[in-house]
Amino acid sequence: MFPFSILPKDSKASPKRVSVILTSLFLFLSFTANVLAITAQEVMENALNVYEDIDNYKAVAQTYETDSMEASGRIFEVQQPIISFNLFFRKPNEHAVEQIGKSRHGIFRVEVLSTLGQLRDITLELEGREHLLGQNCYVLACTSPEEPGTVIKLWISPRDWTVQQFTLIMKSLTLTNTQFKYPPGGNRRVRFLPMETRSFFPLSKKVLINRITNYQVNTSLPSEIFEKAKK
Repeated sequence: MFPFSILPKDSKASPKRVSVILTSLFLFLSFTANVLAITAQEVMENALNVYEDIDNYKAVAQTYETDSMEASGRIFEVQQPIISFNLFFRKPNEHAVEQIGKSRHGIFRVEVLSTLGQLRDITLELEGREHLLGQNCYVLACTSPEEPGTVIKLWISPRDWTVQQFTLIMKSLTLTNTQFKYPPGGNRRVRFLPMETRSFFPLSKKVLINRITNYQVNTSLPSEIFEKAKK
């Protein structure tokens, strides 16, 4: 027995009306079952398909330091970046950076495409759904094969299959939460590449914001860039 009544007790519903209500209920339940039936690997494949036509890119990134994930975009106008660098990517999961000028700060970044490429063939678990940044995301988790105590989590939006958050947990301690911001509209390729990453470090309570601009997609990138990064 259902713990609720489909119709008021005093109603005299026609067989046709009852049939319509039951059909609607059946369709709703079928839709819900289909939503829940998706696997972690299917979520990952959907996310990878967003970037199917991107073989490589280069961009310029600038890092700003603040103490809040909700910092206003005015930070880019009133502060100088603590470091600037060129960012390079090529499939399947390679990234490289090239510092612009001199700085005493190290470069920190989380690259969406490289992360997805590395996790593609790793066993993933679907932990459920969670509201984040106004979207009802799928939460995927995996344990690093090289470091059993390290867990990676991804929040992926079914609206457009973009990654909304990346979390790195080591020995039950959250080292960083990185959220991604995407540009509205525009060229499809650039539309799904993040224009900002905001990373919160719980241990230090610091936030680093990478502002990413000047994307150039599927250009000729010398192999030396990536070979140098491996050394």
